[in-house]
Amino acid sequence: MVFKESETVELKSVVVDDIKKEIIAFANCEGGKLYIGVQDDGTVIGLDDPDGAALQVSNMVRDAIKPDLTMFLHYE
Repeated sequence: MVFKESETVELKSVVVDDIKKEIIAFANCEGGKLYIGVQDDGTVIGLDDPDGAALQVSNMVRDAIKPDLTMFLHYE
């Protein structure tokens, strides 16, 4: 799979605080996909702990964004 950033696709190599900004932007539009473990150039680097990253994102969204958007998050 080739990854490329667009209006509906955001690539992040690791979980960082500004992910909240991207999730809010997707929520205010038609949605989008956020790939964590992928560099800006589309290179997949993976994550050491994907379950931990998913939990970190869920907690970040639940704690910082109102209304709660966690029901709209999907992890693969």
